[in-house]
Amino acid sequence: MSKSERILALGVGWVGLLLVNLSAASAPSLAPAPAPAPAPASGTAPAPLRQAAEPTAAVAPAAPTAGPLPGPAAASAAREVAPAASPLEPASPPIPASAHGAEIPHPKANWAEADSGANQEVSETTSNAGTASAKLMRARSFRINHEWARAIPLYEAFIVENPESVDLPYALLELGRTYAQVGATEAALSRFYRVLDMAVYVDSPSILQAREVSYSAQYDIAQIQMGLGNYGQAARLFRGMHKLPLNGVDMANIYLNCARCLKLSGDKFAASNEYRALLELFKDPTVLAEGRFELAVLYAELGRRDEALQQVLAFFERQKNSGMPDESWRYWQRRAGNQLANMFYSAGNLAEAAELYGKLLQLSTETRWRWPLLYQVGLVAEQMKDLAKAKAVFTELAGAKAEGMPSEVAELPKLAQWRLEHLNWSERIDTELKSLKPEA
Repeated sequence: MSKSERILALGVGWVGLLLVNLSAASAPSLAPAPAPAPAPASGTAPAPLRQAAEPTAAVAPAAPTAGPLPGPAAASAAREVAPAASPLEPASPPIPASAHGAEIPHPKANWAEADSGANQEVSETTSNAGTASAKLMRARSFRINHEWARAIPLYEAFIVENPESVDLPYALLELGRTYAQVGATEAALSRFYRVLDMAVYVDSPSILQAREVSYSAQYDIAQIQMGLGNYGQAARLFRGMHKLPLNGVDMANIYLNCARCLKLSGDKFAASNEYRALLELFKDPTVLAEGRFELAVLYAELGRRDEALQQVLAFFERQKNSGMPDESWRYWQRRAGNQLANMFYSAGNLAEAAELYGKLLQLSTETRWRWPLLYQVGLVAEQMKDLAKAKAVFTELAGAKAEGMPSEVAELPKLAQWRLEHLNWSERIDTELKSLKPEA
């Protein structure tokens, strides 16, 4: 090699070595070095150290700061010393670049605009929901105050404007009941049947609510049919509800109304079975009292006097755990006893009538209650030819003072006096007739 060639090769070698050193000095770390922990304030305990994600066997020494390592060894040392990124604090994703090298803005740059649009959408949804809720509340307020004409348009508007609302089945049920109040039975039935359709066919957020209120809709449909005089159809609807998952009081009312419809449709035998099922299956004292009273009347109409009397006498056998207030119990005692006693008297069943009138007398000493019963007891005794008892009862009533009594009661002492005079006259006539008979 010539001298000039050796000088050229040596120069190229020095340039290459210089470039390698410069590259090693400027090589970036794979992850940023952790910032030093701040020194604890005086008098405070140092913050606890966070557990490392992956413990290391040894800590590599930091690179010297006096100057870069020569040659390619610098890049290798940097890779060994740089700590790995913690999995608890993942690094931000890299910002991609366009094909032309221009930087694409990070998505965070548009977050403010996106948040504004989302907030506006939520605000509009909340505003619409608030308006719908207020409209429904106003409709309910008008309905409670019996302002049907003002409630109906609000209900209709809510239903049209909120087809996916969870309150839709309730609104339909309430609207149907409002139409029923004003006598628009066809419109009422249409809304009730729509509730049933929602419970079966509609796939919406309100499906569960629709199923809950569908039981009420079925009951209202049956009630409307009953009110229209379609007793057979109403009875079938009520009977079809026997297996619904309802509480005891509601189901007892369904049995009671079913029995009433069967009776009104002319099927008194089936009605008696329904009443008996009511008395056997349920325990609500109020519903049972109504059912027992109506069953007693039905037995009397069927001529089953003993069973009718048995049901009425049950009202006079006060049970300790009946759960009914004393005043309510006395009401049913009076109503059932008086109704059946009058029916027995009119049908000529004097012994049963006498027994019930006697028990009714024991319920109260009030004049308005006692005087009509005394008069009836006297009439029954007279027809049973127990003249001594009849005269005693009429004498007691005729001697009563009627001042200040209501008109329907004040006349009873006069009537009793007339009956007493009639009995005395009849007794004298019988005695005279007997004296005229020739001796045998």
